[in-house]
Amino acid sequence: MHLDIWGQRTKYDCLHLEDLFVGNRLNIFSRQLHLIDYGDQHTASKLGSKKQRTLAMIKPDAVAKMGTIIQLINDAGLTITKLLYKMNLNILCAFRTFVILHCNIFNNHFLGLTGNILNAILDAGFQITALQMFSMDRANAEEFYEVYKGVVAEYVSMVEELCAGPCIALEICGPEAPKAFREFCGPADPEIARHLRPQTLRAIFGKNKLKNAVHCTDLPEDGILEVNIHSSLI
Repeated sequence: MHLDIWGQRTKYDCLHLEDLFVGNRLNIFSRQLHLIDYGDQHTASKLGSKKQRTLAMIKPDAVAKMGTIIQLINDAGLTITKLLYKMNLNILCAFRTFVILHCNIFNNHFLGLTGNILNAILDAGFQITALQMFSMDRANAEEFYEVYKGVVAEYVSMVEELCAGPCIALEICGPEAPKAFREFCGPADPEIARHLRPQTLRAIFGKNKLKNAVHCTDLPEDGILEVNIHSSLI
């Protein structure tokens, strides 16, 4: 697709017509844009008529199959723009961890595999107690990854990847959840993961060190902290 930048048409390969719908957030030339309305009536009539919205609800008896249902929706060519789930726990879960699925709208590799990733998590015996699709702006992404600033060379690229499109945040509950889930995610570099731990999430779904499919809590004591931080951001 070509963009009109300062009076000149500029090719931007990562942008596609299906990305242009009201409510979406796009990262274009490192600048995050929030699409709030159509520029004129002609554009609205051309694009708006092709983008209709509807509501889907996964009933309680099918929650355990949410991954399969979401995957079927994606495979049907439909786009999920909002996603929300929260379990009512009867007891306080002391072992919680926080996970972000990278569903970059420019990278349909992850967006189209959301259901498969959720299935893998559930099949491994983890309990998803909350789930929400959201978009993170650059300031919040920088704050969220601040611990990596000056530590890893990819810090800037990590921030850009996190705010480049929608993500899905998960709260996972279970015995020693932060440690157990981090082991299930595998090494941060998918290439290393495929050699050392081929059954982990990043080995199966990751593409490279930046597009490694999931972020998970590093330390056990950070599990509750990251869950609370996410709750304050959305």
